Amino acid sequence: MNNSFKSIVGSSIETLNIFVYLIMALGVVSFLYGVVTYISRAGNEGKRKEGIQFITYGIIGLFVMVGVWALVAVLSGTIGEPVGIPQFR
Repeated sequence: MNNSFKSIVGSSIETLNIFVYLIMALGVVSFLYGVVTYISRAGNEGKRKEGIQFITYGIIGLFVMVGVWALVAVLSGTIGEPVGIPQFR
């Protein structure tokens, strides 16, 4: 029973890591879109504010995902299957 629990948790962690990668990528894209919008629409105050919002949301999203990844690493280390730094395969 212990091995089946570890395999279920291991597969859940792998699935969660995929979502972390995806949301981190969305955070980076949001951040970059905000930077491009902010720079390209420098004369339009409304578009500049929109760019700042995208930059802010992108940074917040990245910090949240790094925090989630850290929790996953702690949990996986607790059950005996340490997870390293997320890497693209």
